[in-house]
Amino acid sequence: MSAPDTGPVFDWLDHFVALGREGAMRDVGRLRRLAPQDEWLVGIKAVASDADVHGDVWERHPAGDEMLCVLEGRVVVTLMAEDGAQTDMLLDTRRSAIVPRGVWHRLHVACPGKILFVTPGQGSEHRRADAAAIPQPLVEGNLK
Repeated sequence: MSAPDTGPVFDWLDHFVALGREGAMRDVGRLRRLAPQDEWLVGIKAVASDADVHGDVWERHPAGDEMLCVLEGRVVVTLMAEDGAQTDMLLDTRRSAIVPRGVWHRLHVACPGKILFVTPGQGSEHRRADAAAIPQPLVEGNLK
């Protein structure tokens, strides 16, 4: 009798897994390079500053909601309504929030820690947060 086929063993911090159709999971490492069949991206990310969460970038996910869980530390999630009104949500250790589908949002690291995220794998949109600038489309590969 042969042993069951096992997947790779990896350090969960700053390492991401894609969840695909029909329950398939795929290790995508730190690169977040997703295939068309990858429907969700799951990972835990160490965050020490706004640069770790691309705090200068608004993002939204038309393909679905995003779940953010602060495992350690403190993060402010800013949501922006269609009329430009902004709402802040403070997430301390062990607090979570669900960002609704299609809502522009960005993060600010108030206290270093770790974030668990579950985000749609396809179709995310990004634009610079600088209100004085015309929103510029960003390439997913430029984000960390």
